[in-house]
Amino acid sequence: MSSTTTVGPAAVHRLLHRDTVCSVFSGTVTTGPTDLLCVTVAHERVDGSRREVFLEWAAKLTGLAAHPHLSPCSAVGLTENGRPYLAVGTARRTLADLLAEQGPMPPGQVRALGVALSDAVAVYHRAGLIHGAIQPSHILVGSGHHLQLTAYDVTAPVLAAPLPPSPYTAPEHLDAAVAGEVAASPAGDVYALATALYAALGGRLPWVRHAREDAADPLLRAAPVPHVPGVDSELTDTIGAALSPDPRRRPTADAFREQLTRLPLAGPVAPGLRPDTVAAGLLPRRGLRPVTVAVSTELAPYRPRRERVGLRPRLRSIATATAGVALTGALLGGAALATYAATNPESTGTVCTDPAVLGGRINEQLDEGTIVESWCADDGDYVAATVDYPGGSGGGEGATERRVWRIEGENLIAVTDCADTALPAAIAEFLDCV
Repeated sequence: MSSTTTVGPAAVHRLLHRDTVCSVFSGTVTTGPTDLLCVTVAHERVDGSRREVFLEWAAKLTGLAAHPHLSPCSAVGLTENGRPYLAVGTARRTLADLLAEQGPMPPGQVRALGVALSDAVAVYHRAGLIHGAIQPSHILVGSGHHLQLTAYDVTAPVLAAPLPPSPYTAPEHLDAAVAGEVAASPAGDVYALATALYAALGGRLPWVRHAREDAADPLLRAAPVPHVPGVDSELTDTIGAALSPDPRRRPTADAFREQLTRLPLAGPVAPGLRPDTVAAGLLPRRGLRPVTVAVSTELAPYRPRRERVGLRPRLRSIATATAGVALTGALLGGAALATYAATNPESTGTVCTDPAVLGGRINEQLDEGTIVESWCADDGDYVAATVDYPGGSGGGEGATERRVWRIEGENLIAVTDCADTALPAAIAEFLDCV
């Protein structure tokens, strides 16, 4: 008897990622056993209006005209127990990997990439769909460096999960991103695509700095987009217009394609030497959910994580109900701007600014144990906690441990020893390193 697990027509192999909304697996289908798939499956079954909203979206996705720069949707629908799923073609590398390895692309190649992807986005928009998550880590690199846009699930009904604010978040969607809500619009897609093209040129945007909060500062987004040294100024002017802080001043995806197509690339270049690397802040190597297939854990059942401190169940229920109503109005009503609360909303603000968020993030790192106290180092790059663990199966007294994590973006990375010479003095003392 076969032990293969199936989701719709897809056979799933390895678990790639799991969050509070979905599980993501690698998979294949019998009609193309060598083609890699990314299979996203919701944890919850849906019915009523939520079911109708998802099926309406699924019909639009399957009705998309085939496009060489859109990753093909192999299957979308509901599992036997009513859970939404989506299976999309994937690859082992993304544009983020390519730019990190090879550096900026030649201007002519970036223009060609812009024409191809803006045409793909225009097809997506004409079908009544909004992507909401365009960035280099969501652009697949296939054989022959063939590029395809993917990650349709990030803003899909029921499958939606909020992305933290990033340089690819349009200014008008920053507040929603900071609040842990899903926000998307056609103008936001054009903004994100223009940011990806500027990154591919090696450009340095003035709002991409080392401080984590800069990505969500709307005032910085009003700064002019600088020309890239050694690159045709008309190309960066065209991209800069699509990065306007006012969404009404940005071109549509169709218009952006036409502007790039007509651009001769024969004008004056900006003074200076072209950058030979792409700014690290413009290269997110992974989004909220992965879209590339990698070696990972085997298939395992979903177990809900413990409730984050500070998120009261009643408030979450109200927010979830509101999300369903907003989704129905935005998607079935054909609104140009679809801004709605995620299925499982929570703040993605800085960990150290809210004790409840800090406690919740630390709690996620613990399989067991109770937090006695927690705090952040002065520079805000490390968090520390004293944790009480219960006694073992023999009924012992338990133990108290000191735990430390380094903050990297929205992740906490465990510090297990004193080898890191950059540890703040307070953290080093806490770990008895001094």
